[in-house]
Amino acid sequence: MMRKPFYYGSSMAAYLAVVIGLFALVNYLSAKHYHRFDLTATGRHSLAPQTEKLLGRLPYGVKAIAFIKDDDAERAKPKRMLEQYGYHGKNFSWEFADPDKQPNLARENGVTQYNTLVLLGREGRKETITGELNEEKLTNALTRLISTRPHAVYFTTGHGEKNIASSEPAGYSTVQQALKDQNYTVEELLLIAGAVPEKASAVVVAGPQKDFAETELNRLSEYLNNGGKVLFLVDPFTIKSTADWLAKYGIRPQNDVIVDKNSRLMGGDVLAPAVVNYQEHAITHGFRLMTFFPLARSLKTENGAVAIATTQPGTWGETNEAALKKGTVEFNEKQDLQGPLTIAAVREMPALPASGAPQPPKGALVVVGDADFAANGYLNIGGNRELFLNAVNWLSAEEDRISIGSRSAEMDPLIFSMAQLSIISLVSVLGFPAVALVAGLWVNLRRRRR
Repeated sequence: MMRKPFYYGSSMAAYLAVVIGLFALVNYLSAKHYHRFDLTATGRHSLAPQTEKLLGRLPYGVKAIAFIKDDDAERAKPKRMLEQYGYHGKNFSWEFADPDKQPNLARENGVTQYNTLVLLGREGRKETITGELNEEKLTNALTRLISTRPHAVYFTTGHGEKNIASSEPAGYSTVQQALKDQNYTVEELLLIAGAVPEKASAVVVAGPQKDFAETELNRLSEYLNNGGKVLFLVDPFTIKSTADWLAKYGIRPQNDVIVDKNSRLMGGDVLAPAVVNYQEHAITHGFRLMTFFPLARSLKTENGAVAIATTQPGTWGETNEAALKKGTVEFNEKQDLQGPLTIAAVREMPALPASGAPQPPKGALVVVGDADFAANGYLNIGGNRELFLNAVNWLSAEEDRISIGSRSAEMDPLIFSMAQLSIISLVSVLGFPAVALVAGLWVNLRRRRR
């Protein structure tokens, strides 16, 4: 009689041993082969591909010290981000430090306020981030930390271009600061006085109001032919001969202003098209932000140039300048340009080295049909900032610095045409009441027949 309980007890012990062994094996395998999965539509819990790439190629150990008060609530969000960085970067380590409890460590690292993160690199190099921590700040600080040399971006001047020192709404001081935050040096360039400096990573031509002299265009051509990179932002009804020069590279600015009546739905102006259509390119890869272009002209691409941003169907290019000034724009299919229209385009071209010289990298030209979208008054609207910085970073061969932007909320906007909105309004105002009325009449008729 004692055998049966002993048998059952032995079986139960063996069963428990197997279960415990399986749990131990699963735990061991998960520790050795740990993977994270993000099932959100926009990847809001994942790092951007450029961040993962940067972390994967860190040349040496980098340590992050986050000086945040010893409070679980305050540390929760930075902890999640730092854990992701540590997961993707074997050379990236991190720790928290409370400035009140570790004042010597805070003093050694020059920390004078809470919520400060210090990155420590090789040979005493250090980068400091203050305020709210986000991926863009941390990735750009990492890039600066391991960068061997700063990149120089030159803005042309002398033709009524945007002023990089101006803090007025039409100025470019915010752009200048954004580039400096990414470890660029920003300088002005007077082409009539000399060629593009050799140290230039990219040249930006931001909304010239007057044409360039032939000598200046020749210098830009020479720069492109030797592997140079140019970002050209061109406003409507300006620089006729310079527009012809751009056309030689396959991007022809049209003599129009883009009209987008759907912009009214977002509180905008019909002459400020909202763009959500982006073609696949390194500049726009994974780009899902809406961009706005106040007073823009369209572009025609040919000879190898490709569009990277286009307007919605229903937009058009208004060619009647007098009607634009009066504010009485209407689509004329004989004169105007039917949308969708190209608003940003890229052309890469093989470099033309001097005889016997080594082959330089490809030249590249990015053209946008508006300069105001990156001005102080518009830069932080929608994805304008990200698009501008992405273009500069791609031209400078610094794709790790490509602007990441916020992915804290998922947004997949539905943009309706005026015709679609009219249908929705009719159905809402007349359709539903009509259905209710017909149903009521039908019920009333059935009752009378009884």
